[in-house]
Amino acid sequence: MNLPKIASISKKIVVACVGLFLLLFLLVHLGINLCLLRPDDGAWYIAASNFMGTNYIVKVFEVVLFAVLFIHIILTIALQIQNWKARPVRYSQPSRSKTSAGSKTMIWTGGLILCFLVIHFINFYFVKIGLVEGKYMIHTEELVTPELQKEIMDFSQGKLSEEEGMAVQAKIEKINTVINKAESENLYSEDMKWIRELTAADVESLEGIVEGVEPDFYHMSYDLFKNKAYSIIYILSFIFLAIHLVHAMQSAFQTLGLNHNKYNKFIEGFSWIYAIAIAIGFTIIPVYIMFFV
Repeated sequence: MNLPKIASISKKIVVACVGLFLLLFLLVHLGINLCLLRPDDGAWYIAASNFMGTNYIVKVFEVVLFAVLFIHIILTIALQIQNWKARPVRYSQPSRSKTSAGSKTMIWTGGLILCFLVIHFINFYFVKIGLVEGKYMIHTEELVTPELQKEIMDFSQGKLSEEEGMAVQAKIEKINTVINKAESENLYSEDMKWIRELTAADVESLEGIVEGVEPDFYHMSYDLFKNKAYSIIYILSFIFLAIHLVHAMQSAFQTLGLNHNKYNKFIEGFSWIYAIAIAIGFTIIPVYIMFFV
């Protein structure tokens, strides 16, 4: 890998800055995920997810986030390789340095977190971009588009040819099939704004007819968290993330020259509080869904 020959300290500064940026993202992501626990049939979670998926500023932020994450991973690996090359031979006696356990395990906890991110992307982001099938939902107000409304009006007034009329009838039948399924299987949201838990086959049957199809992340999340194997992996990943964050935050402040004897204890305490809060906040979701839903 031909990486730019950036000075080690420069790499550390970039890693520190993008790391702090990712800390802010974690808070936003946690806030949205906690909406899964609200007893509102997913109304807040769906509203937050749709805002994140349709707002143009958020879309730009999403690109920045992926870039930042990529930079963080690449530079962290580069720094670790550089450290290994600087000390190619291990000490014959165990080192009694004051290096923390968090520091010693950073590359390993980071690697485990990266593995979880791959699983997470496959289950959610890949569904969003259409690479993997999932569950879907449709806004009821968008079941009949303005174009289809006009076609129905023209058909009722006899303005369409026989062939065009049959095409309109076929579209209506496909929509009615989904509506009948929603009624028989109780797929409507409590506010009747969404038909949810639709399959890829349902969505495919409406292709070119209905707009506004969205991934049903709410029910996909519940299905995943009811899977004990996935939930255990999820919980362990956030325990590893907490271990990673404790050292990462302290290291970032030190790299950026923001540490001082007067408030080093505060930085250390804040790092622990933040890391534990993030771990508890995320892990309480699968625990609740597994045992209380």
